[in-house]
Parts: sequence; structure tokens; C-alpha cells
Amino acid sequence: MSTSDPSQQTLDLSAGSYVKGLPLSSTSFLAVTTFAQLSQIMRDPRDLQPNARRGRSFDADQLEDEASIHELVQRALIGAKKANVPKYGAYILDTVMERTIGVLPPIHTWSQAQLQVVTYQGTQYLLVPQGMRLFSIDGETQLTAHYEVQTRSNALPEEKKVHREFPLAIVVHHGVTTETARQYFHDLNILAVKPNTSLGLAMDTKDPLMRVVQNLEVRIPDLNGRVEKSARQLPKRSSKLMTIQSLRQFVVNVLHGMAGVQFGAKPAPLPGNGDLGELEEVTRKWLEMYLRTFLPEISDRERTLAGTAPVLAAVGAMGNQFLKAADWDRERLMRERLDSLTEVDWTKGEAWAGVAGKFTARGRFSVGGTKEVGNAVYNVLTEAENPGFRRVRGEKSVSALT
Repeated sequence: MSTSDPSQQTLDLSAGSYVKGLPLSSTSFLAVTTFAQLSQIMRDPRDLQPNARRGRSFDADQLEDEASIHELVQRALIGAKKANVPKYGAYILDTVMERTIGVLPPIHTWSQAQLQVVTYQGTQYLLVPQGMRLFSIDGETQLTAHYEVQTRSNALPEEKKVHREFPLAIVVHHGVTTETARQYFHDLNILAVKPNTSLGLAMDTKDPLMRVVQNLEVRIPDLNGRVEKSARQLPKRSSKLMTIQSLRQFVVNVLHGMAGVQFGAKPAPLPGNGDLGELEEVTRKWLEMYLRTFLPEISDRERTLAGTAPVLAAVGAMGNQFLKAADWDRERLMRERLDSLTEVDWTKGEAWAGVAGKFTARGRFSVGGTKEVGNAVYNVLTEAENPGFRRVRGEKSVSALT
């Protein structure tokens, strides 16, 4: 690493771009920059794709060379990665304009050449020589999205100006071989453990429905401290009653009926007026009644189905009827539906085979996924004309519910 005399008082601006920051090692530099500067030292990744039209620009040959190198240290901008660019661009713009809570992680970049660290008036800079471009080895979707912000037609000029000047963090790895850069790409993208869906939901403060979920956990005594927020499924001997994903699906289905299953962990449409107060109140009352009535069965996950994700989703969807009803008639409807559910035999047995799941070769009942069997469960719980309606209730006589 070459460092000039700290007493120097001038920078040769014709030499290239000086990126301010701090050396982490002889080959890594943590820098703070802006998109205005970043666009001078890094290409739009879309110009480096194998099928990009580079035309006959003055630097077409250099672009071809850079594209060849890019293929060695990055994956192509296709599929889900490409589809994510507009959404990431919108997120970036909302973040820089402070319209939302957001964070932009550092972009890891690479140069095979050893770059010079320059000290000027006590501040350290990394000099990226004139005409040189850094390559991204992690964060390329974000980099592409930054370019997307500047080219999108619906961004206002003043928004683009704020974006160009917004501080961005990058890590420059320089003076290392292509093989090392490829290894960095692997380590940065593969070694990280992605949080599971439940933990992701628990940490999402932007989802309005998650605020309803969190309020329900507090307001319903049987749920206090009994919602699993880390695991996708409840551990065998867990004292929890349900995962946060199942609780959220319950809320979504009260709002949308069984159609809510299609949203999964993704954002679900909110009421037209945006008011979630009525949704929370109806959900709280219905879920509280269900838990109070079937708490022993819900707790006995080994032998019964009452607390499984597909059943909770179906029971939640029943709440859609109550949400649409007049407030004075809701409790009557809830009690009618609850009376019908008390006749159900929740035991994992033949009555539920082909509906909520199936028996394995070893004779163990395997519960299906919510999207897979949720509608079938809902039908046998609510439709008296369904052949399974009586079967899951044993031989008891039940009346049709409207």
C-alpha cells in the first residue's frame, strides 16, 4: 500500500477520482461516496451483460473487455435479480427521500490493480485512476437500482438530485487476483444465513398487518408469550401455540377469506379506508373465542389438528364473514360457527386423510402445507354439503350453516 506524504496540500484532480474513507487492510478500503461519484468509477451493470447493446461508442472496446471480466466475478442480471431492480430502485428513492425507514448496505467492489491511498489534510482517500472502473462483487442489484433511479421517468428532478448526493458506503478490494475476487463473491453471497420467514416477519415494522399481529399477542391472554417468532415450525416440545407466520395468516384471512392464502408472507391489500381498527377487533374476538374453546386441542399438536397452520388459516377465513356482517350481529354468527366447530373431531385420523394431509408409509399423519390443503380444510369445516363435513364430525348430526 502506497501512502503519500501527509503534509501534502494539493490533490491532482486530473489523476482520477479520490474516494474518501479508511484503509481496512493493504487490499481493502472502506469508503463513503455518493452516486454522483460512484457513477464515474463504476459502470451501469446493465451495460456489462452478455446481451447488452454497446454500439460503436468511443469506449466500446473497453466495455467489451470489462464485460468479459465482469462475467468472471458476477452472475448475470436475469430472472429474479433483474426483476428486483425496479422494486429496489423504489426502495432506494423512498429511503433517500426519508419517506420510509430504510438502510442501504455497503456495495463490495473490486479492482485487480493495486490502488493508491492518499492522505490530504488528515483525511485519507483512495485514488481510482482516470478511466478505470471498479467491478461489483456484492450489491450489484443495488448498484443497478441506483442507475434505475436516475433513469426512471416518474422520479422528480429534485428527487434525483437528492439521490445523487446521498452518502453511500462501498468497500473497495484492490490489488487482488480474479480468483480471490471470485472467492469473495462466493463468501459474501453463499456463507450468509438468510433469516427464515418467521423471523423476517417479526422484524418487519413496515407491514401494517404486523402491528395488528403484535397487538393481538398482547391483547389475547392465551397468546401472551406463546407466539413463536424465530422458527418456521413449532419445535416438538415447544410451549408456544403458533408461529408468527400462522398468526399473520389468520389476520390476513379474516380480511380476505381463503383468498388470503395466496399472499403468504408478502404484503396483502389493506381495507379501502386503510383503517385496521375494525379488523383487529373482529380478529381478536374470534381468535380469543377459538383459543378459549380449543386450547387443549391446539396445545396437543402431536395428536390433533386444531393448532396446525392449515386449520388456523381456515378458521381465520371464517372471520371474513364476521368482518362483513353488521357489528350488532357478529357475536351471534361467531357463536353459531363455534358451535359447529365443537362437533369436529380434531384427531389426526382417517377422517382427515386427503383433506388436511395424508398417512406416511410408517403410518404417521403428515399435515399438508397451507396453500396445498387450506381450502380443503375450510370446505369440510364450513360446507354442510361437502362429503367431508360429516366425516370430520364423526356420526353427529349437524345442521347446515349459512
